[in-house]
Amino acid sequence: MLGAVFGGLAFTLGLLPLSFPFPPIPFLRFDLAEVPSFVALFMFGPGIGFVAAFSHFLALLVFGEWSPIGPLMKFLAVCSSMLGFWAAASLTAGRGLKVCVFSFGLVGAVSRILVTSLANYILLTVLFPFFLDIAAASLAAITGLSMASYAQKLFFVLLFTAIYNALHIPFSILPAYLVTRSLAPISPVIGSPLPWIVSVATSKR
Repeated sequence: MLGAVFGGLAFTLGLLPLSFPFPPIPFLRFDLAEVPSFVALFMFGPGIGFVAAFSHFLALLVFGEWSPIGPLMKFLAVCSSMLGFWAAASLTAGRGLKVCVFSFGLVGAVSRILVTSLANYILLTVLFPFFLDIAAASLAAITGLSMASYAQKLFFVLLFTAIYNALHIPFSILPAYLVTRSLAPISPVIGSPLPWIVSVATSKR
């Protein structure tokens, strides 16, 4: 139930006019819809975080754009990030909150880039190859890069998509951390003795 609430909040944030494009490839957009899922994970742990992400995914399947591809790509991006956070938790437990947040961001970005790059490769080469020409034309117009061959187009589009996904981690994780920190004093009231991320950062090794 709690995860579904955060998922609904994520969907609501996605509806608000708060997103903006990634200039080299404008159909990639930064938005705040990932923040509630990350807050759910930071507050209550991976289980609630993944439920929130899945609830958001279900809502996007019904009401989102480019369903089911758009919702699936967002779901893969968020879940791969959270898998990275989960992996980082075991590596930096007990090392303090700043180290923990930094490691979450770093490992989450690596995990997200690997998963989304594979997904985008399939999308651009198998499912919707026309997106490659659209993205390459936009990229060439903004950066001045020369992409004469198919391989060059694919390489640079995947590279800049990876950069976008890397940048989306701090864009989402920092607001999520600030919200979690503000909720920490009342965490027992909302069902968590301590925010999960605080428990990880202060646990004994």
